[in-house]
Amino acid sequence: MTALLILNYHVSDQQRLDAYRKAATPVLLGPDRGEMLVGTDRTLHLGEGGRPTGGTHTVVLRFADVERAEAVYHSAEYQELVPERLAATEPFAAMIVPEL
Repeated sequence: MTALLILNYHVSDQQRLDAYRKAATPVLLGPDRGEMLVGTDRTLHLGEGGRPTGGTHTVVLRFADVERAEAVYHSAEYQELVPERLAATEPFAAMIVPEL
């Protein structure tokens, strides 16, 4: 069963995020890794349940299965890059969702 990695955030340092993306792309995407489904800076929030909105940027990657998504996300290679994304953004959500 395929799985989606969904990240949602506000960008506070675009240059730093661009550098992160350049480094993270070959780690996250490619054979035996994930594929990009969506990358947008136009996320709209509906304010459902009166909760605060999330970030303006959303990235959705698809992986062959949950195990592959977890392995790539938790890999030492990617975890070395995560602090750069976190320093460049205000994160709201990071989740792996099985796709039915």
